Amino acid sequence: MDGCVVRLHAVRFKPELHARGDFTAQPIKVHFHDLLGIRDAPELVTQVDNMDILCSVVALFDVCLPDIGLRHIHETVYSYGTHTIILLRQQSEVLEKYRSRTPASSRVGSLSSPIPAVVNENRESEGQHLKVFSDSEESSEDSSDEHKEGEAGTEPSGRSAWQTFSTGMKDFVARAQERRAQRGALGDQRQIPPTAVGAESLVVGAAVFQLNTLSTGETVLQLSLMATRKCYRSSGVGRYIIELLKSQSVCGPYDALVAHADTDAVDFFSRCGLTDDILLNDKFREVRDEWTNTTLMSYLPPFTTESASRNPGFSLMLPELELEVKKARSRALSAYQQQVVCVTRLVREVKTLREQLALQRGEVDKLNNELDIERERRQRAEQKLLEYKLWETRQLLERQDTSDSDDPDQNDPESSREALISPPNFLDLYADGDAV
Repeated sequence: MDGCVVRLHAVRFKPELHARGDFTAQPIKVHFHDLLGIRDAPELVTQVDNMDILCSVVALFDVCLPDIGLRHIHETVYSYGTHTIILLRQQSEVLEKYRSRTPASSRVGSLSSPIPAVVNENRESEGQHLKVFSDSEESSEDSSDEHKEGEAGTEPSGRSAWQTFSTGMKDFVARAQERRAQRGALGDQRQIPPTAVGAESLVVGAAVFQLNTLSTGETVLQLSLMATRKCYRSSGVGRYIIELLKSQSVCGPYDALVAHADTDAVDFFSRCGLTDDILLNDKFREVRDEWTNTTLMSYLPPFTTESASRNPGFSLMLPELELEVKKARSRALSAYQQQVVCVTRLVREVKTLREQLALQRGEVDKLNNELDIERERRQRAEQKLLEYKLWETRQLLERQDTSDSDDPDQNDPESSREALISPPNFLDLYADGDAV
């Protein structure tokens, strides 16, 4: 029992809006998988079933993170190795607040009328869960100071566990609506009985986390789900939950805290000390992220933890810190030397490539000149060949005209032979010595 439930000291919160009033909440770290597996487990809250606490936490996440799905949230919260930090108000304080309100008769009819249930794939409709966590009874205003962040990274639970939870969730929603109608139906708020205050009225906020070991051997605390009830935002609840996660005396020793933050929650986590540095968070890239449009953020704890500082043998000499500084300096010097060597070799490689490029350009220019000379020589040879063919054609035409003439002298073979023997000297066309 000690391992699955850890109760911490109650904390007083002072909202920024004074109209809300101060309130007290007690943080409790719970391992629901082990707690609900114990037959005679003690109650987390007096006269409140532990299953109702689980249903309240799951319903809170379902209202604040509607895109995840009820079953996926249950599998994350109820999975083995996953812990949940819950902030619960005192029953007496909540009951006193209900009794101190001015009765509003106009709300009786609307509060007593139930909302029809809509079931889709074993999932209660969002309207029912919104009804459970409706803040119409609270005098609160909306605020964007607190944000939510979700990431489911656990294996699904057994089907029997989901069926048991689904049945319990239906009963819990029905009882929550009955309690709400009971509080609204009473004309005198001072007559509200303690049974009209259920788990849904006590939950302030919750966060789900688990410890994972990376391939490098480092232990990482992965924040899976986090949400704060709407009427308690701008009260420092979210920051306090982050501080609890940073405390290794609460969550156990780890080397880094990582979270896949939604785009709207990056500023909130940055104010809480987490960083979205891409180079730094690259070492945590193997942490599974099943959501889209999220930013990986991390927090690195100091060398000296809170538990170590309480050790009687704690020393102020900080030998581990000095050793880490020396290692960091040595690694930085080695990295600088490697960079200088790499840059020097790259410069020499560029010079060598430029020299080779200059030689290749010279060879290309030489080949281009030879190609131009050969092209001109071929053009002259082709021109002379065409001139020779033209002369030969003319001779044939003249010979044909001579043979067709009536002049007997022209039919004389000797004269024809003389005409053929006296062609112009064709070799004169090649006076430059070029060959065809």
